Amino acid sequence: MKPGAATDAHSERPAHLLIVDDEPVILQILRAVFEDQPYRLTTVSSGQDARSVIDEQGCDILITDKNLPDIGGLDLLLQAKQRDPTIEVIVVTGYGSLETVITAMELGAYDYVIKPLNNVFEIRRKVERALDRQHIARENARLLVDLRDNNIALQAALAEARELQGELIQSEKLAGIGTLAAGIAHEVSSPLFGIMGLAEAILDEQEPKLVREYAGDIVEYCRGIRDIVVELSSYSRAAAGEYRTSVPVAQVARDALRLVKRSSPVEGVDYVLELDDEETMVQARMNEVQQVFVNLIKNASDAVRECHGASGGQVHIRVKLDGDNVAAEVQDNGVGIPKDKLGVVFDPFYTTKPPGKGTGLGLNVVWRIITKYRGTVNVESQVGHGTVIRFRLPIQTK
Repeated sequence: MKPGAATDAHSERPAHLLIVDDEPVILQILRAVFEDQPYRLTTVSSGQDARSVIDEQGCDILITDKNLPDIGGLDLLLQAKQRDPTIEVIVVTGYGSLETVITAMELGAYDYVIKPLNNVFEIRRKVERALDRQHIARENARLLVDLRDNNIALQAALAEARELQGELIQSEKLAGIGTLAAGIAHEVSSPLFGIMGLAEAILDEQEPKLVREYAGDIVEYCRGIRDIVVELSSYSRAAAGEYRTSVPVAQVARDALRLVKRSSPVEGVDYVLELDDEETMVQARMNEVQQVFVNLIKNASDAVRECHGASGGQVHIRVKLDGDNVAAEVQDNGVGIPKDKLGVVFDPFYTTKPPGKGTGLGLNVVWRIITKYRGTVNVESQVGHGTVIRFRLPIQTK
């Protein structure tokens, strides 16, 4: 017997073998055959007693005479299978007709034995093989349950990961809002002072022509403030609140550069925009594509100012159509990234900036956004010579 064949598949308890036959001699022979085996053995002489055992205790292997005086062996087979489909049944019959065999097999019997029992030990081998098959069936069932449970857990984890991804994107935005706000405050304060001065001048001005000129200047100042507020609101909006739409990548790159210039120290940085195709669209959320460019341009600006100070810094932003993709890159001549760190730049919380100067989430969020829209992103860098980050997004198909 194979190791473990005499125990059931769910625990270390001995397999329960139930034998049913109304002939005392047959029952005695079968008990003798299995008494030296490590089974929990139950023998009964009627179908009703067998039914009670199955209902109350169950069994692993059922050996039943086909023709019993009260309940037929095939009926017991059905009852056993209804209780546990993995129960294996061996039918003993004095009528070895093909029809009987086919019927038993169709009902789920494992095998059959024909009376008289010329080789009683053959039935022991059948039980051993039945237990082997049962073990495999129960193990497969257990694995399927585990697979189902793991799949449910995986789906829950994926849902949580998507939610965390959205929160991570938003947290990176909010982390950058503080930095952006300082620059935005400066941008807004200048036209506000102009508006205040012009308004005070209007109060004292009697010349209608000058009043109209002052009023026109106030309107222009107000429009400038409105544009700044709209850009900042677009950047800070929660990604979950915006639907995917047709995003003009070149225009988004232009808007992102303008936002960075208004909100970050950019003195001494020369920005070059190379936008080959103004009409190329991708299907995405506008604010997420904008965030990709804002993060990359701001990182590049910080890198070149760290390397060159107030002069000599260069940042190139390029967008072009490349087959079925939009190819974009942000290149700088800043401090660069060590070669041994290139493999981790997109990992969460990795940053080359001093403590308190960066969250380490910017490039990870870039990677998440780009891959979310079936794109690719990579980095090339050399310490002291600068960095270029390239990404590709599939264009919107009509």
